[in-house]
Amino acid sequence: MIMNILGSASPLILAALGGLLTERAGILNIALEGMILSGAFTSLLVTSLSGSPGLGILAAILTGTIVAGIFNFSSFTLKGNPFISGLGINILVPALIASITQKLYGNQGIIRPAQIRALPRPGGLDLFIWIALGVLILLMVLFYRTRSGLIIRSCGDHPDLLKSRGVDPLRVKRLMVLLSGMLCGVSGSAISLRLGVFVPGMSAGKGWIALVAIYLGYRKIPGIALACLFFALAEWGTNRAQGFLGVPPSLILSFPYFLTLAGLLLFSIRRNRTHPSE
Repeated sequence: MIMNILGSASPLILAALGGLLTERAGILNIALEGMILSGAFTSLLVTSLSGSPGLGILAAILTGTIVAGIFNFSSFTLKGNPFISGLGINILVPALIASITQKLYGNQGIIRPAQIRALPRPGGLDLFIWIALGVLILLMVLFYRTRSGLIIRSCGDHPDLLKSRGVDPLRVKRLMVLLSGMLCGVSGSAISLRLGVFVPGMSAGKGWIALVAIYLGYRKIPGIALACLFFALAEWGTNRAQGFLGVPPSLILSFPYFLTLAGLLLFSIRRNRTHPSE
């Protein structure tokens, strides 16, 4: 049970930490969903062609970075609305994937390799659990023990202070978006490589859930990790409940998303009480 929950939580934690980087830099990155899906697709595609999961993970990181670069170009170079840019990416990525798979496999979005090499399990744990744990510790050190972390946190809250110290906030934001794309790419890789198949929409709203986890965790890394574990627990419980309860499976599967909405509503209520003027 614990391993299953940790396994389900690791893609969420990676995506949420990526979203946290942009959030603390002052950018609401709602393109997380598209970045995750692009990573899931290229990871399985490259793994199926090369036979190497390691190359698949690297491809997912590269793809997430490219998608993040598109977000940067649209939001900062063209000075578009970041919210609209994120929505556009979330719509564009599934359409591109469908076009590519139609050319390569003759279907719109499904990759089902006959067999892919099993992922290594250092210490008996899933590889992506170790990656999520490593990134979490690394960001804890970066955020709270280094000057770079102070710059990232100040970029969102006090950009004028950074300018007065000779640091360009826009450059920091661009860099954080790219790092966010890398982490989301790994998150997508965790989803598709575990299942050994890619299907349309397999990110299943994890980008949106990761966004909610950021705010439920009050933009603090430990809080975000706990929120992700909570959602993973809900997902595990939902999967276990199928077949045991006399309710339609589709209704049971919607339970984590109901929790997501409830969590967002709870955050809004608490924030309004704490900061009534905002």
